[in-house]
Amino acid sequence: MIDKFTISELLPHRPPMQLITAIESIDLKKQIMVARIDINREDLLYQSNIDGVPSWISLEYMAQAIGCFIGYGDHVKNPLATPVVGFVLGTRKLSVEIPTYLAGQSYFIHISSLFCDNNMANFECKIYNQTNEIVASAAINVFRPDDIEQFMGKQHE
Repeated sequence: MIDKFTISELLPHRPPMQLITAIESIDLKKQIMVARIDINREDLLYQSNIDGVPSWISLEYMAQAIGCFIGYGDHVKNPLATPVVGFVLGTRKLSVEIPTYLAGQSYFIHISSLFCDNNMANFECKIYNQTNEIVASAAINVFRPDDIEQFMGKQHE
């Protein structure tokens, strides 16, 4: 079932800013998901001097995983749904244990929805390396407006 949608169908980001490689598993009843990121030398944020991606990108990896989870839920409700923009409101307990996401490695983002209503949500996020060690974690609050154009203040003719 997770192969049913591409990342582009779930997330409003487009390459090269689409950082999620794949959805490994998802369970909407349990409100959990695992996404994968594969680090390679062609990544937009790759830095040759560290042979990887700096770990300050951890929050964006988590946020994009949350976007995929929400986008997947939208598609289950309406198969014609398009990805919707959301915003990170803040994070608590952000912890990053590594300096670099190394090229040639895969990392796994585990997210769990702790609270979700129509517009606001809170997720627990953990990023694991290939040996199942936690390399980053955070609690993230997100917001998704009902009407992005109205929220952003666009004028309609």
